[in-house]
Parts: sequence; C-alpha cells; structure tokens
Amino acid sequence: MNKQTISGFIRDYLHNKLNEKQKAQLETWYLLKAEENKSIDPPIAYEKLEAKIWNKIIAGVSHTEGESPKVAKLTRPYKRIISIGIAASVLLIAGAGYLMLKNNNTTPDRFVVAKKYDLPAGTDKAILTLSDGKVIDLNNNAVGKIATEAGIEITKSADGTLVYKALKAKGKNVGFNTITTPIGGQYAVILPDGSKVWLNAGSSLKYPTAFALSGRNVTLTGEGYFEVAHMEGPKGRVPFSVTVVKNQTPSEKVEVLGTHFNINAYADEPFINTTLLKGSVKVALNNDQATLLKPGQLAKLSNEGIKVQQADTEMAVAWKNGEFVFREDLRTAMRKVARWYDVEIVYEETAPENLMLGGWMSRGTNISEVLNHIQLTGKVHFKLEGRRVIVSR
Repeated sequence: MNKQTISGFIRDYLHNKLNEKQKAQLETWYLLKAEENKSIDPPIAYEKLEAKIWNKIIAGVSHTEGESPKVAKLTRPYKRIISIGIAASVLLIAGAGYLMLKNNNTTPDRFVVAKKYDLPAGTDKAILTLSDGKVIDLNNNAVGKIATEAGIEITKSADGTLVYKALKAKGKNVGFNTITTPIGGQYAVILPDGSKVWLNAGSSLKYPTAFALSGRNVTLTGEGYFEVAHMEGPKGRVPFSVTVVKNQTPSEKVEVLGTHFNINAYADEPFINTTLLKGSVKVALNNDQATLLKPGQLAKLSNEGIKVQQADTEMAVAWKNGEFVFREDLRTAMRKVARWYDVEIVYEETAPENLMLGGWMSRGTNISEVLNHIQLTGKVHFKLEGRRVIVSR
C-alpha cells in the first residue's frame, strides 16, 4: 500500500467504514512495519514499542497529508489499530507489560474453515421469568409491551432493551423477575429504578419488580455491567447493592456508592473480579472482609480474601462494547470465546500452557476470524469440529 492509501484506510477504520478485505490489508501492512523493527532486542516496554512503530508510521502518513511529522502522537484510537495489526498478529506478551517480536520469517498457516462449518457470533437473546413463573423468550417477542406485574409495565424497546416502567406510585404485591442469558447470548435491562444492566453470555440477574425505599438489592450470576441510577428516599439516597453468586453460593456483596462498574463471577474463573469505572463501591466477602474501591481499581476475590489492584478497564468492559480485548493468557481468552460462540474448548497435550496474547477484535465476527488472529502468533493451532475447538501447538 502507498502512503495515501494507508492514510485513507486509517481514517476509514476509525469511522468503521472498512470492509473485511480492507481491514486485512491494513493489518498486513502493520505486520510488515513490525517486522522492520524485529532487530530490537526483547523484552521491550509495551508502550514504548507501540509508540516507536506508530510514530514511524504516522510520521509518513502526516507527511503525505502536508502535516509536520513532529506533531505525530500515539493517541488512544491509533493504539487500537496497533493492537489489531501488531499485538494480535505478530507480537506476544512475554510477561506482564512486555512484547516479543517474532524471530522467524515463516508465515503461520491461517485457520481455514468452509463457510458452511463456520460459527456466527452470539446475539441479543435472553429468557425472562416473571414472579408467577411465566417464562418469556425475549428473542421471539416483538417490540412493545410484554407483560404487566403489580403496577409495573414491562416493554421491549426498539434497540432490544427490556424496560420496566411504573404505572402506579407503588405496586401492592412486589414480586421478583429473573432475566437469564444463554451461552452465546447477551441482553440489557432497565430496572424499575432506572438503573441499566448489561448481561454477558451465560449470566442471570434477579431483581424485584419495585424497589423498596429502604434499599435496592439484585442478585447476579455470571457477568454484568451496571450503571446505577440515583433513587431518593425519605432518608436520602436509597442504597443499591449486588449479591454475587458463584457456584450456587453467595460469595460477594457489592454496595454501590457510585455508578459504573463491572462484575465477572463465572464459575470457571478463578476469581470474582469487580472493576470500578466511576464513583465508588464497597466489596465485601461474605459480609466479613470489606474493601472500598476507587475508579480504575479492580477487586479480585477468592477464598484467600480480596486483593485490590489497578484495573485494565478497557479489557474489563470490552464485551459490553462489542469487543474482544486480549491482554491475557490463551486459556483465559478461550473461555471468553467459548461463552460467546457456544463452543467447547478441547486442549491436546501439545497445547501451549502459558501463551500470553495481546490484541483487539470485534465480537461481531465469525469464530474463524478470531481463531485466525490468535493463530497468527505462530504458537498455537486450532481445528474446528462442529462446536468443538481443538487446540494444539
């Protein structure tokens, strides 16, 4: 590609205007740029390597457009392109925060699967269970009114969100509803108090049809992203809390003092991860040990207690934004893939144990595209058999 074509591709990519073939061309170009830098001895600091490669690239592009190369900066949108073209395709993270360039000139075989055997991405789908036991398939329901319970009208909006709206000041008989997403599904719900919750695949949320003025509590399994609305009561702000259930046992309680946070509590994950983006939350282990989080912090809960560390907020909420962000080991990444594409992951004896990945991809692509990018590391091979992904070296 010439510099003018590259410049146009970058602009179009940032505005989501590229087709799959054009994206592949842009990724290939980045791969070549990264190979030019392979003489640098690893390990190299992640940010410095990205900046070094990008500044060489953007300097040429800026010069083509009549701009001074000296003003080129590695901004956040451009770093995403770097992640696609370099981190996902030619770089491996060698320990926390480091990348290693491929040290050979061989091109790994791409994962190839006939279209009729490929698997599509997950979709917005869920089951709603009302307080009387009635089950509603939200995927099959048209936009509009779904049900009415104790003075609450439940509707499905045009964008597929489940919305609760009070018809009266207060319902007489408050019941509990549960929304459940299957593996390969996701859904969003606006609760009776106006709070919005996004549920990832294989998750559920139980909540009352009307919240009491003494307190608001919901129960989560799996993974959910919360944006909590303010609710005023006679004694001030009505508190909001989340009871987190893992392996059928209440394991954590999150008391919300702010608004935006993500909780990952899948049964097959080693920790319950609570990531705070805005406001503050108090994370309690079985109402015993408690920790207050600040924005940008992550609480990792296990049987040993609660450990607080700096969060990778982009990776934590990538699923909610329709993305995969892989800055983790292969097996953690493949658990995400399994939930979203409804597949079983089978590891052969030769499968790598501690392969670290770095990169970004859309969750809207078929599974073959995701496996293609991971396989381009040259360290792992995939084979798709029905709904089984066989992993080997």
